Order: sequence, then structure tokens, then C-alpha cells
Amino acid sequence: MKLSDLGEFGFIDRIARKYPTKNPSILKGIGDDSAVISLSKGLIVLLSTDQLIEGFHFNLEITDGWKLGWKSLAVNLSDIAAMGGVPIGFCLSLGIPSQRISIEFLDDFYKGITSLGERTGVELLGGDTSEGGERLTISVSVLGKASQGKVIYRQGGKDGDNLYVTGYLGDAALGLKLLKKGVYKKGMENIINRHLCPEPRTRTGQLLAERGIPNAMIDISDGLLADLNHLVNQSGVGAEVDLCLLPLSTEFRAWAAVYEPNPINLALRGGEDYELLFSASPEKSEEVDRLSKELSYPITYIGKLSRKIKGIVVKDEKRKIKEVQPLGFDHFRDG
Repeated sequence: MKLSDLGEFGFIDRIARKYPTKNPSILKGIGDDSAVISLSKGLIVLLSTDQLIEGFHFNLEITDGWKLGWKSLAVNLSDIAAMGGVPIGFCLSLGIPSQRISIEFLDDFYKGITSLGERTGVELLGGDTSEGGERLTISVSVLGKASQGKVIYRQGGKDGDNLYVTGYLGDAALGLKLLKKGVYKKGMENIINRHLCPEPRTRTGQLLAERGIPNAMIDISDGLLADLNHLVNQSGVGAEVDLCLLPLSTEFRAWAAVYEPNPINLALRGGEDYELLFSASPEKSEEVDRLSKELSYPITYIGKLSRKIKGIVVKDEKRKIKEVQPLGFDHFRDG
């Protein structure tokens, strides 16, 4: 069997089935945004790791060291945010093509990654460096903490829950598309930066968890549909998404109409939004609205969870219900 037949998430499921966790201190291993470990009564430790590989996750022709450093930490902080946790520190390992990557580039990289660290209260704890051969390889592990009973998992979605997303969808995917085309015009700055320098929703995740709002939560890294699929599968429910309610930025609406023949597809499947997708009981809707006003950015209702639905369906602008394949980015199929 080839990896391309199994796909990235099928491969992960295969590993999880073969190597289940047995230590009672491990509350969650493979299968969520972070591992969840109970070290003492009332204290939960969160651990998340991600890697970025040149040519697959980033292209040095369209980014610089500072932005790449920022993003390398941001994608990990987003995982901690999705659990409702507080990040503490991170370890960084680099595989460096020493004949091609300059000291100046690496200095900028460290400035970028530590700038986001300082902004979020997360410190560099250590790591490793080695020769990288042909590709620059970045591996970041983030350590976080949470209170007992306050961790939010993917698996808690309930029948009748409302579905919400933070911020806007599709900007990062459109930004990447514009960068690949070599298009850069005045007014595109926010869209392009959403791809190069995503903003992890760490504070939002913490407030959601502290106030007990979500029943289930995940960050949107592989695309709305792909990540919603993880949530519904682990929660044992289906989902309906109203396409007319998807939060699209003013810039996205303006530029996607020019450069993307199917803009809604970027919002559904584009990935790298690093927003939070969560479900909450309808009784929490006023609390969600208050939090959105408090944070001064949108937290948008986009649909519902239901046991009557199998998988994911969408309601289009004509109010017709359609089944959709929960496709997003898959390394072993798309890469």
C-alpha cells in the first residue's frame, strides 16, 4: 500500500490504533491538537509539535527569515489555543542547508520566532541543530498548561450545538495564491500577511475555556471542511454549514473575485487560517456574542451539529442542501 492511497489522516489513524497510550497520566495522545498529560491534581500539561519543510510548507522566494520564524511558532501556538491552554515555552530544532542559508537569515528567523514568543509570553527553552542537506527543516514543540476540567477536546460536540469560527476564512489561502502568481498590489497586505504571519488565537482559546463555552474545539489548519470532519467524526454527529454565513473579509471579497474562479472553495478548503472552530450549546450564544465584542473581532455562527446528518452538508445561497466531501490539504495526497 502506498501512503498516497492511505492519505495523511489515514496514516495518523493507523499509528494511533497500533500504538495506543497506556499510561494513566496521559489523558489524550494521538488524535487531537495537543497531547494532554496530567502531572498532578489540578495541573494539566499540553504538548504540541509541528514541522515545516522547505518546498512543502514554505518557499523562501516568497517569505523572509523573520516572517518564517513568526509562522513557525504561530502554527504550534494555534494547537495550544484549540485546547484552551496557556502556552509556556517552546523547543526549536533546525535542519539547516549550511552552504545556502546565511547567518543573517537565521538571525532574522530567531528574531521573528522570539518576537511572537515575547508577545504571547512563550520562551525559547532549547532544541537542536543539524545539517539539513537540500531543504531547510523546522521542528517546533510547544509546552502549555491548563486547569483540570478546562481542556477542550475535538470529541465533545453535541447534537444541536451551534458551530462558530473566529476571525475570517480564506484569506491565507488567497494570500498564498497571490504570492505564487507574483501579484502584490495596494490593499492586499492583510491577505498576504494572513498567510505569511498568521495570528494564533491564544487569548481567545483561553477565554473560551475559562468561561466554559465550547463543547468541542479545533484549529483550522487544513481547511474548514477537513478540520470540521475531525470534530464531527470524534463527536459522533454530523454538521450543516450555511455558506451564506461564512465570515469573509472585505479584502477577500474584493481580490478573490479577480484572482479566484471559485472563492468559496478557498474558504472551505484552503487551509492555514489558524482560526478556531468550535461548537457550543445554543444557550451560550449570548456569551459568544459578548466575547466577540470584548475581543473586537468576529466570532461567527456558521451552522449546527446534528445526529440526523451523516458527515457534512452545506446550505448554498439558494438554500439547497448538498453533501460535500470534507477535503482539505493532505500531505500525502496533495504534497
